[in-house]
Amino acid sequence: MSYVPIFHLTVPAVWVAVLLGALAASLMMRFVLGDKSGEWYGNAITLYILVWKFSYILFNFDYFLDMPLSILYFNGGLNGHLLGLAFVTGYLVLAQKKHDDLARQAPVAWLLFFLSYQTILQSLENNWVEAALHGLLLVVSILAIRLLAKRADVPTGLLLVLLFALELLISSLSAPLLSWQNATVLLLAAVTIAMYNRFEKKRQINRAGT
Repeated sequence: MSYVPIFHLTVPAVWVAVLLGALAASLMMRFVLGDKSGEWYGNAITLYILVWKFSYILFNFDYFLDMPLSILYFNGGLNGHLLGLAFVTGYLVLAQKKHDDLARQAPVAWLLFFLSYQTILQSLENNWVEAALHGLLLVVSILAIRLLAKRADVPTGLLLVLLFALELLISSLSAPLLSWQNATVLLLAAVTIAMYNRFEKKRQINRAGT
């Protein structure tokens, strides 16, 4: 694991990549979709970070009791990630009833976040070739969604599937295709694209009825 010095602290590069990736995706959403990310986005990111971070206590309770300040330097690891992922998935499924923009924005937000995260992380770890590939796909994704998603003859759901598949292909260059990281991408891609497809079907039905 690589570390990044910030002032007088040294923090894992993955933490920096998660935070900067989330911020970058939020900023790019306005350009890509024409509006800013909804309240749901900040809620989902915050929920994941809190569960991932504080699940350290759950999975390392004895060590936490001995050294409470260890919470500042550690997280729940893979178990914490899986728990955070479960919470976020559940939140997205439930929150789409309250947030009208969630189903439309979610797959694009997830794609932009993960591509930004990987570009930043691989750069921090000096994996310049992989960082360049993720960055190139990020630019391609932004242009493709911006220019093609609004066309009636282009199925946006299929376009998103293709972009996620390319990201999985790039990630598999340095990690097994069936890694937990690729499984994370695949799970949230499947959930959010399914939500988007249902949203599109409802919109088409409403248009046909008017």
